[in-house]
Amino acid sequence: MAREALRWPGRGPGVLLVHGFTGQPAHLSAFGTALGERGYNVYAPWLAGHGGTWRDLGAATADDWRRGAELALLELVEASAGSGVAVCGLSLGGMLALDLAAHFPVRALVMVNPAAAVQNRYARLAPLLWRVVPTIRVQPGGNVDRLPVRAVAELLRYIREARAQAPAVRAPSLVLQSEFDHTVRPEASKALFDLLGSRQKEFESLASHEHEPREQAALFAERAARFLDGVFGVSA
Repeated sequence: MAREALRWPGRGPGVLLVHGFTGQPAHLSAFGTALGERGYNVYAPWLAGHGGTWRDLGAATADDWRRGAELALLELVEASAGSGVAVCGLSLGGMLALDLAAHFPVRALVMVNPAAAVQNRYARLAPLLWRVVPTIRVQPGGNVDRLPVRAVAELLRYIREARAQAPAVRAPSLVLQSEFDHTVRPEASKALFDLLGSRQKEFESLASHEHEPREQAALFAERAARFLDGVFGVSA
């Protein structure tokens, strides 16, 4: 798989799109299209370790994911020429977006099904097992066929670190959560929302089973785009 970032060039404000754990930029294409059609300058980079083998993912750390997202944000800030930048992320990408919003003067934060807590009750064993159980098979139909246990341990560590940054966020924030998400816990997303230090913030529960919006991607993307239009004063 070619590791090429996706871009929707525009003359308006910048929007950084951050994909999820084991995901790829293409999973946010509906968001890029909706925002690009409104004139936003949209950039969706790859996270470290993604787009290759399970060994590549297992070698990447949470610090690598965070550093890559930060560099992408700084690149977009420069490219957007003072128009302002928003961060938008899916799942793990939502937590990375939160972390960035807590440390950089972004104009807005959008989190889609943020990985505030995972549903799989066995995931918490990953920090104890990864040295003796390097990989596990996952069910067909997912983004990968084998999952490095060390990467799961890194994911859990980063979730704790990023969640602690929520009170420092001041930018207008939107959380979109699938009501029947089977990957992350919807109630944890609401608790994360409550922790955000933003004065202007919105939480919307959508009647969906999808963690990575696909069939309903346009609905999620349109909701995010309308929120950003309001923040930036963009006319659709």
